[in-house]
Amino acid sequence: MNTARIFNDKNKPITTKDKIPKVFDMRTPSSSEQIIRRLYQITNNYTAGFEFQINELIRMGLERFSLDIGILSRIEDNIYMVKHCLTPEGLSLKPGDQFDLDITYCSLTYAANGPVALEHIGKDDVLGKHPAYEAFGLESYIGIPIRLNGELYGTFNFSSAKPYPRKFHDTDIDALKLMASWIEVELVRREQEKHLNRLNKILEYQADHDSLTNIPNRRGALKALHKDLNRISRNKGQGIIAIIDIDHFKKINDTYGHQKGDEALESIAQKISDSIRDYDLVGRLGGEEFLLWLPDSGQLKCEAVCKRIMCNIEKISLFSMPLTVSIGAYHFDLGNHSTEDVSSLIDRFISKADKALYRAKDEGRNRVIIDHS
Repeated sequence: MNTARIFNDKNKPITTKDKIPKVFDMRTPSSSEQIIRRLYQITNNYTAGFEFQINELIRMGLERFSLDIGILSRIEDNIYMVKHCLTPEGLSLKPGDQFDLDITYCSLTYAANGPVALEHIGKDDVLGKHPAYEAFGLESYIGIPIRLNGELYGTFNFSSAKPYPRKFHDTDIDALKLMASWIEVELVRREQEKHLNRLNKILEYQADHDSLTNIPNRRGALKALHKDLNRISRNKGQGIIAIIDIDHFKKINDTYGHQKGDEALESIAQKISDSIRDYDLVGRLGGEEFLLWLPDSGQLKCEAVCKRIMCNIEKISLFSMPLTVSIGAYHFDLGNHSTEDVSSLIDRFISKADKALYRAKDEGRNRVIIDHS
């Protein structure tokens, strides 16, 4: 009668029946060296990609153990999911397939918290009645848990419908451990890479956006403006650059406090965003000033948008008096301009809009002045 063997950290097999250690013959050193060389070749080939590397590791295991089925699984909430697999032709098993963990031999690996080797399951009084044997009829199995940051991730396992012709040796377990170790390290590296990518995206967003209003800051607005103006420059198109300034904002801060002033900035940023098209742009230049970019727009469009913005801002009910803004805009038609560096164009157009804004303030505020080329 065969028994399942669970290996401890020193590769000493312990029978599930009597728990008496059993010593196996070691394979030749050259065999271990070949495993290490092959493992190095596969795992060092990062340009081929993770999926290729995992499939090659599975292929290496199938050749090493002379078994038919190789699987890297993911175990979560007692669900066994096939992540990567190589199987004989005609076996309908593919990545994404899911099973209850309890009907797989990997439930034994999971419970053992270490490598498990089974040579002829049908001859074992206990395992011959295991749900996995009844469901799949697999006679031989060798598997090991895979951990990610100390927590169970899944298993790396190999099996066959045929009984294993010999006993699994401790060199087999060594080979399995080597492969599993690389998988664990690579999973951690990939997890860290994803985390770093997420952090980089957050940092990139924060670098280009105003933390208070959540719209592009000066840097982000000018970057987007530069990109879009490049497109318009190639097509000799037209557009509007405007600067919006909150009237008497210092008085608001002095009278109601900076917290109320921040609320006003947030509300105004939202009202401007709600008043423009999806491909238009509003950014906060700093303080109480906002940059408005209306690509492919003429003067009539500018007048309509600015009027809508001013009306929407007046509806803000934070204070006893309505909020108002002054707007200076510059309409340009690049068909009338000689070819010029885009950065120079932006500086010149913003300067024109800024001068129009000063005129709006000088003429009593709460109005829009549009200059044009």
